[in-house]
Amino acid sequence: MTFAIAILNHNGSILLRRFIPKIIQNCEGANIYLIDNNSTDSSVNFIKKNNSEIKIISLDSNYGYAEGYNKGIQEINEDVIILLNNDAVFLEKNSFDELCKTFTLNKDISIAQPRIIDYNFQEKYEYAGASGGYLDLLCYPFCRGRILNNIETSKKYRTTREIFWASGSCFAIRKDTFNELGGFDKDFFCHMEEIDLCWRLKNNKPESKIITAGKSKVYHIGGGTMQYDNPKKNYLNFRNSIMMMIKNLPLVSLVPIIILRFVSDFFIMLFSMLTLNLNLSFSILSAYAYNIINARNNFKKRTESKKTNNYYHTKSILISYYIFGKKTFSSLK
Repeated sequence: MTFAIAILNHNGSILLRRFIPKIIQNCEGANIYLIDNNSTDSSVNFIKKNNSEIKIISLDSNYGYAEGYNKGIQEINEDVIILLNNDAVFLEKNSFDELCKTFTLNKDISIAQPRIIDYNFQEKYEYAGASGGYLDLLCYPFCRGRILNNIETSKKYRTTREIFWASGSCFAIRKDTFNELGGFDKDFFCHMEEIDLCWRLKNNKPESKIITAGKSKVYHIGGGTMQYDNPKKNYLNFRNSIMMMIKNLPLVSLVPIIILRFVSDFFIMLFSMLTLNLNLSFSILSAYAYNIINARNNFKKRTESKKTNNYYHTKSILISYYIFGKKTFSSLK
């Protein structure tokens, strides 16, 4: 079985200089690819000059995470591809080996992630993935190790466990699985495209497994490519979440769940207005406007596959957190 590391990059020269030597050192046996989203900095020249063993796939525009990987992976032929953010790094050889081992030992595993540790505060998990992802009934995402903004210690949740979605900051997938699902939805551009892809896998091949490899760790700089409070990030998160729901929810529950989600988002928007967080309010309004305008296109993306009812881990992560004070993953059950 062959492995590739695919690093998507756009003007990330500083990050590449910092992390590429460690990746080469600790990921022995994998072919490394740089998929460059039409950078205007020195990224490509730096790799060409200093790391000739890395294969460069140059794209003609900034296609974002979703379509950038779609286009780049067309030129990668290894059996398993590890999609690695340019602000993420393997700091131990064993972590990379353990991630690879999950695929060689179990053919039912289609997607996996390591535990995602905060590079700057290594006693904590990192927001974007922690020890694996889940959804609640209204499709708000949370993690084993991160509930809303409460981030837990990385000493917890070290076991290998089946999850609902794997983090895009280090997303390992069989090439055949990626092709069968048609890759990421390019309309997402970035954010939540990996959740959508995992959900589509569960709808199309419910026997396939998505896991966290408990013995594997990747260190990630949170917000290295876009800060977590960035208005565009908030817009994409709300927009793509709604789009994902339209595509993947069972038809019988689609309308009631969308209505409940709208009510919940309305209260979030109202609270953000009262606290003068107008950027968040505008992001939510813009997200709903986009999905209303593009509703027909989103509904066309619903496939013939049976939609799983087992997509959520808990009914409401917001009620659990704010009403019942359940701020850790282990307290949800």
